[in-house]
Amino acid sequence: MHRLAAAMLVLLCCCCLFLATQQQQQQQLQPAAGGNRASPSCIPHERDALLAFKHGVTSDPGGVLTSWQRDGRHDEQDCCRWRGVRCSNRTGHVHELRLGRGGTFGPDLAGQIKHLDLSGNDLAGPTGRLPEFLGSLKNLKYLDLSGIPFYGGLPPQLGNLSRLQYLDLSFMGAMNSTDLSWLTHIPSIQYFYLDGVNLSTVADWSRVMNMLPSLRALHLSFCSLASANQSLPHLNLTNLEELDASANSFHHPMVTSWFWNITSLRFLYLSDTSMYGQFPDALGDMTSLQVLDLSFNYYDDDYDDGKDRIMTMDLKNLCNLEVLNLDLSHIYGDVAELFRNLPRCSPNKLQELDLGSNHLTGMLPRWIGQFTGLQILDLSFNNLNGHVPYEIGKLSNLTYLYLKRNKLDGTITEEHFASARSLQYIDLSYNALKIEISSDWQPPSTLVYVLFASCQMGPLFPGWLQWNVSIIYLDISSAGIADRIPQRFSDALSNVWFMNISNNELNGTLPADMGSMSLQELYLSSNKLTGQIPTLPPNIQTLDLSNNFLSGPLPSATRSVNLVHLSLFSNRLIGHIPESFCKYQQLVVLDLSNNFLEGEPPLCLGVTEYMEFLALSNNSLSGKFPSFLQKLTNVHFLDLSWNKFSGTLPMWIGSLTSLRIIRLSHNKFFGSIPMNITNLSCLQYMDLNNNKISGSLPIYLSNLKFMTNVHMMGCSDDGTLRNGSHLNSLSAVWKGQELNYGSVQRILDTSMTSIDLSSNDLTGEIPEEIVVLDALVNLNLSRNHLTGVIPKKIGEMRSLQSLDLSRNMLSGEIPATLSNLTFLSYLELSYNDLTGRIPSGVQLDTLYAEFPSMYIGNIGLCGHPLQNNCSSERHAPKQGGLGRTEEGYGIPFFYLGLGCGFVVGTWIAFGVLLFKRNCRIACFRLSDKLYDKVYVVVATWARARQTQTD
Repeated sequence: MHRLAAAMLVLLCCCCLFLATQQQQQQQLQPAAGGNRASPSCIPHERDALLAFKHGVTSDPGGVLTSWQRDGRHDEQDCCRWRGVRCSNRTGHVHELRLGRGGTFGPDLAGQIKHLDLSGNDLAGPTGRLPEFLGSLKNLKYLDLSGIPFYGGLPPQLGNLSRLQYLDLSFMGAMNSTDLSWLTHIPSIQYFYLDGVNLSTVADWSRVMNMLPSLRALHLSFCSLASANQSLPHLNLTNLEELDASANSFHHPMVTSWFWNITSLRFLYLSDTSMYGQFPDALGDMTSLQVLDLSFNYYDDDYDDGKDRIMTMDLKNLCNLEVLNLDLSHIYGDVAELFRNLPRCSPNKLQELDLGSNHLTGMLPRWIGQFTGLQILDLSFNNLNGHVPYEIGKLSNLTYLYLKRNKLDGTITEEHFASARSLQYIDLSYNALKIEISSDWQPPSTLVYVLFASCQMGPLFPGWLQWNVSIIYLDISSAGIADRIPQRFSDALSNVWFMNISNNELNGTLPADMGSMSLQELYLSSNKLTGQIPTLPPNIQTLDLSNNFLSGPLPSATRSVNLVHLSLFSNRLIGHIPESFCKYQQLVVLDLSNNFLEGEPPLCLGVTEYMEFLALSNNSLSGKFPSFLQKLTNVHFLDLSWNKFSGTLPMWIGSLTSLRIIRLSHNKFFGSIPMNITNLSCLQYMDLNNNKISGSLPIYLSNLKFMTNVHMMGCSDDGTLRNGSHLNSLSAVWKGQELNYGSVQRILDTSMTSIDLSSNDLTGEIPEEIVVLDALVNLNLSRNHLTGVIPKKIGEMRSLQSLDLSRNMLSGEIPATLSNLTFLSYLELSYNDLTGRIPSGVQLDTLYAEFPSMYIGNIGLCGHPLQNNCSSERHAPKQGGLGRTEEGYGIPFFYLGLGCGFVVGTWIAFGVLLFKRNCRIACFRLSDKLYDKVYVVVATWARARQTQTD
């Protein structure tokens, strides 16, 4: 390979020399001015040089070089017609090579090359650095190396390209630079692109750029620049028309930036620069501006200057302004006042106004119709109130209207769209609006995206939709519709690929011809639909029919094999899970819970390796722990609870390392918990309650990293869980009863970590290692046969909010560290063998006041707040060496001492009588006297009794 490269290098050099010679000869033979040359024709020797170059190319991913042929028609042999090759109309010589995405190159390109485009290639070579020889191509006017994965720094040899007018070095891998002074040697440069090049160590970048007076476009986005508040005594960039410094971290007040006085700017992009404070008044003097992007300049508490950002700058004179983007810029104030500061020129050129995701208040002004040029209006995610003015319908050029998530009210009628001939995208979702449009209304425009979620459109199904066959995206969820789905539903909305009509009161059956629709995503959850599920559309990818009254068997997967998300939970579906479900080989979410399904799931169900969410709970499914689960290595959520599964938990369960939530409760599983379940380092929610699981608790609990406060890397962010099945809720034994904790999304958002092993047959002690799980929120080990003591360091589990150890056989004292659990809101220790004084603490006293039965069934406990006080002889409990307290041994030692004293006393008395004769005589005489006295008393009492009887 090295020999071939060397040979090609020599050949290319020879070709370059030959081309240069031919160029000189051609110039000498060139006809006088006024000669006519219709089109350049390839010079044979240059064609041979290009073909030799092609043979040295190792890859051509873009297919640029496929047209370089020696044979074929005359036009195919003409190298000036080849892809990527440009010839001079005057001389016929090759002077541009635009290789796009193909080829490698040598260091000695022809001297006449003025235009070199190698963007998007993999030309880094063995060193990975930008080749220095590029600085020798002194005739270059255009150089594009963007997207090539070079590393290291920018070579100063590029400063030798003194004729360069266009230089693009953007997004070149890990390229960085510490010195840009070489740029001052290219005074002719007009277009300079450095996007994605690390310039964090270049402190004088603004001074260097200011020394390039010919600059017309400067792109410095994603360059890790630290500030733009440098002081420039004299501004030389009088020709600069385009500046992009977005996605840098300036972190200083916006008004201190140096570029506000460049009045020649037409395009200014400063989004996501973390600049804060008020917008500069100097903006009002930048009358050449056409595009101004200050979006995503929200500041946090660390850089808050304590002032609300109110758009007080006067932009009325910016008559050329076409795009104003202030999305998510932390703007406060009245929306009408803001509109008064916008350009008021005639004609008005403003086409795009993006003010979304701010803090604007007030009502939309009725004179909004004056902005006749508007094509995009985005005021979503603000606090606007009042009615939507009819005058908004006068914006005949308006294509996008976004008013989502405000506090708008009133009624929307056909008049709002009277002259909206261009309207295609409308989003009025999540307002208090009422949509009153007659069923025969035909809009003047071609609606494509229609979003009226949470607007009141009912109770009848909006009939006007049948005239809008161009709609492809429809969201009328939570719209108060209490009607049947129209019969012509499939025909009227045949082109829709996204439809959301969930959270209404739709009744009746699903359209029988639904299978003919183009739907890819369909959401009809939380309605009152009945009947069976018909044949599904062939292109369906997401189907959510949950929370309805659908019955019958599950739909066949004969046609809809592209399903990715299937949610049918909380219906009345019956029968087995059909084997046709095995055709869903792209399935990521499958939720069939809360139905009446039975039998064993098909073993082929796990053919998909993409499955991340599987919920089969609350059915009558049976069989052993499904073996197909072993293939689901990407599963994050697994719920088999409330079924009739049995058998032991397999050892391979520890290989499901992506698991975040596992629920196996209320089944018939038995045997011990597999030890390698602690391999599930991403696990945050484990519920195995109400089974017949025996054995001891697993050790190595410290492997459950997500349940500790150590940041766990490598666990999925679970976008599928958050967005895929947000309606499916989880219940947990929480505060002593089965409670609905909330949705899967809430579990993840709150990082709620829980272990519930209650109502099983677990034995042995609670391992001390459990205290490592200091991020655990809920721990329930109640109703088992656990023995031993409560871990003395349990107070280190500082995130605990609920702890239930009741109905076991735990002994010893309650650890004093339990009072350290300041977040604890529920504690249950009843019906154990706990002894000793109860630890003191405000938290425990508060819990006892709310749950007075938390200590019941432990007869050995004493002290406040119980009535049975500890004896005065006892001292405050001290920790014993085995985890019990010394006071915990007080009652057993008392009875043991009493018994020993009795035995010792008896033997002493018996020894004295045995070995002392005088003592024996005295003892017997004493017993005789006692006998005589007792006899006399009894006889006297008997005689008196007889006398009374007579």
